[in-house]
Amino acid sequence: MKHLLILFIFYLLFLLWHQPWLSRRLKPGEAGALLDGRYAEMPPEEASAFKSFMDQDDGKPFYMVNLMQYRERAVYRDASQPGGTRVESISGREAGRLYGRMVLRELLKRGCYPVLVSRKLSNFLSAGDSADFFEDVAVVRYRSRRDMLAMVASPAFFKGVLHKWASLEKTVAVPTRPLFMLDLQIVVPVLLLAAFLLMRFFTTTNGLTTP
Repeated sequence: MKHLLILFIFYLLFLLWHQPWLSRRLKPGEAGALLDGRYAEMPPEEASAFKSFMDQDDGKPFYMVNLMQYRERAVYRDASQPGGTRVESISGREAGRLYGRMVLRELLKRGCYPVLVSRKLSNFLSAGDSADFFEDVAVVRYRSRRDMLAMVASPAFFKGVLHKWASLEKTVAVPTRPLFMLDLQIVVPVLLLAAFLLMRFFTTTNGLTTP
């Protein structure tokens, strides 16, 4: 019984980290006020889409699907250079890894995490000429829109996101909510562990504890 109580406490702590129970929904206009012009270089249509998504907050978790194509060499914004950019010796993928190390820390602080990072093997079926542009796919679970907003407004993210834009030739990010998701590689071990714990519980309460 003691062991079950300890497991329950750990699971409750996990849920407090994982679920948006303590998060308030964003009010319309709150995202724009919090960012306060930090991403002024963002194209107007993208800024409008971001604010609209935040203003329609339903308080629930969501999954961001990212499709990414990397540059051969990282290209950083630099107003002192001709054209306002500076080409670095590191590859786009290397710049992407610099961004990834930073953003993983910021995600985990807020109960968010990547659930899939995958590299394309080959083109297969495409519904349009530009639909197969990407090389990598990343799916990130966000605990809430407020958590995402808090992340992008943080000093660490604002400082490190320049590696993301330097690394990518093209990218698409789409917020989604899963209708069905199943991974037996995770579900089966969890069920086996649950069955083991139940067996231990019943044998212990019946005075049949085994060595």
